[in-house]
Amino acid sequence: MHLLVSPRGSLSPGVMRRVVAFGVIAAALWLADKWNQRVSMSLGLYEIAGAVIALILAFRTNTSYNRFWEGRTLWGSIVNASRNITRIVIAHAAEGPDDAREFAVRVVVFAHATRRSLRGEKELPEIERLLPAEEFAALAAHPHPPLFAAQQISSRLAAYGKAGRLERNLAAIAEAELNVLVNCLGGCERILKTPTPLGYVLLLRRGVALYLATLPLALIDALGVVTPAVTMMVAYPVLMIEALGGELDDPFGHEPNDLPLTRICDTIERNLLGSSPQELVMASMDTYED
Repeated sequence: MHLLVSPRGSLSPGVMRRVVAFGVIAAALWLADKWNQRVSMSLGLYEIAGAVIALILAFRTNTSYNRFWEGRTLWGSIVNASRNITRIVIAHAAEGPDDAREFAVRVVVFAHATRRSLRGEKELPEIERLLPAEEFAALAAHPHPPLFAAQQISSRLAAYGKAGRLERNLAAIAEAELNVLVNCLGGCERILKTPTPLGYVLLLRRGVALYLATLPLALIDALGVVTPAVTMMVAYPVLMIEALGGELDDPFGHEPNDLPLTRICDTIERNLLGSSPQELVMASMDTYED
């Protein structure tokens, strides 16, 4: 019952306005038919058109969900690689808890910077809280903050290797984990900068608008006065599916159906910066629930 009545994730911006608009069109067509009995059309035509619209909607849904799931897979790899590279350095190279924390902070900074970059946000409050003022200023001034964070991690790995604190094979493994982080960043940017081709989007929106605007013509003879209500009932799921496709074209935003990047980054921070065992378990549960 809670899911049936919950508005979260079920009311994309503008959908209800469009549903009401198609209801108004249906009411106008019903009134026109009432005054002039020549408005209605054959239902068979709309059965065929409905099948075509369903095919286009299925393509749109599959394409959008693939983008969403690929983004989630990439962020899952970021979580795992962050844990692995930090574990290797703390176990084999860090000299004391302060040194270990300094390295872990840079990994956490990479995650936060990646999230902010994908969302096009210039404010970096989490990073400002974690880094010294001079280093934060350099990161904020860099044209690509996540790459700056990755360079800082790589510089520290190189310093550990030159000082003999990290064996060559372990340094190579740590660099490989850092490569995973950067590759995942590139994968997310590829999703962000390669939207669904405009032609498919326009075809779907125009087809849906034409179908819903003329659907009452096929329903008037059978339904009469309830035609506007039935038209709105049909319009809501069709328009919502189309709107979800638009949201998931960019799965890194703040919409309810987008990836919960803030919670994922908070999980990474809790994991790497000395959380208690209970908090670690809760963090893992949060990640899967997201």
